[in-house]
Amino acid sequence: MLGRGGGHIVNISSLAGCGVFAGLVSYSASKAALSHFTAGLRADLRGLTIGTTLVELGPIPTEMLAQTDDFEPTAAAFRRFYRLRLMVDVPREKVADEVVEAVQKGRRHVRIPKRLTLTAVLSEAPRRVTEVLLSGVPHQVN
Repeated sequence: MLGRGGGHIVNISSLAGCGVFAGLVSYSASKAALSHFTAGLRADLRGLTIGTTLVELGPIPTEMLAQTDDFEPTAAAFRRFYRLRLMVDVPREKVADEVVEAVQKGRRHVRIPKRLTLTAVLSEAPRRVTEVLLSGVPHQVN
């Protein structure tokens, strides 16, 4: 990307990386790791012509989402979040449109549904505090 003069990396994560549902521990842990990795990558690429966007999604109607009913504790948690209207199914087309727009505008994050943004922001707070504290500290990409 540097040889071409720049680029943009998009990592698709999940809002499950911000809060763990029963039965989704491995999934949530891997998504939390991806979110953290993207923050570190952004720090490594600071000042270069390569941007990053982290996409943190709620439920997208797919075969994988249909399997959340297989384990009753997971199904119960999902029912509660849907009943509280914290989770809503998001069409894939909406995700694609928002990701394209985020890349074009150089935005760091896409969080869908927006009603769960606070959860993601709270989860991200320690990474952002570290980023601010390191402002002005020289860095170099190897």
